[in-house]
Amino acid sequence: MDPGIKTAFAALDLRGNLVASGTMKEADADRIVEEVSRLGVPSLVASDVNPAPAFVQKIAARFNVRTFTPQRSMLEEEKREIAPSAQNLHERDATAAAVKCYRAYANRLRQIELLETAHDRDTLKHLVIQGFSLNNAMLRLERKPERRHAHQNPREAKKDKENGEINRLAEENVNLRKALDAHEKRIAGLEEELRKTRSQRHFDMMKDREVKILRSELRSMGWKLAKFRKRLSGP
Repeated sequence: MDPGIKTAFAALDLRGNLVASGTMKEADADRIVEEVSRLGVPSLVASDVNPAPAFVQKIAARFNVRTFTPQRSMLEEEKREIAPSAQNLHERDATAAAVKCYRAYANRLRQIELLETAHDRDTLKHLVIQGFSLNNAMLRLERKPERRHAHQNPREAKKDKENGEINRLAEENVNLRKALDAHEKRIAGLEEELRKTRSQRHFDMMKDREVKILRSELRSMGWKLAKFRKRLSGP
């Protein structure tokens, strides 16, 4: 997503194909969620800048997924290279963010694509992107018997209980990862604001120092000028 007065979005499938993009003027969160929901269930919401704008984080929260941000905000040259044929600058930025995000997960997604499994691969990919290990993702997709028979032996009952506990812990782990992800992004944003503030203060201090030096030099020049004038007016 690229939020603003004109909010643009670009959606990739889990094989890296661009499936849709668009630009909406003065779109609120409800409208964005409605538009994206028509395409499917997002696995991540990506931004081309770090930290992600608050609106991007809000949309991710609405879908209960994490946000993706590059380590450093993407440069114009990189975005032009990734999305040279985008309809406008907003869609270019949104597409570049989506592609950058996909590339970060591409190796893991290709491994799942080649995996011999009866599970739905796209669902596995979605869970892995959300923070599940592949084993936990597969365990989560294991068919859960709807009814337990009275003659179920203790070993099977114990295994079912253990599987349920593993699933619960896996979900808890993912939720903690989401919370940590949001917390780290908030810290990164605050650190950036602090850096800018310190930089501005340093600039102001240097400016004040230069002014003091110039004033001192001006006073010195004034004294010298007074001496020259006194000599010129002498006998």
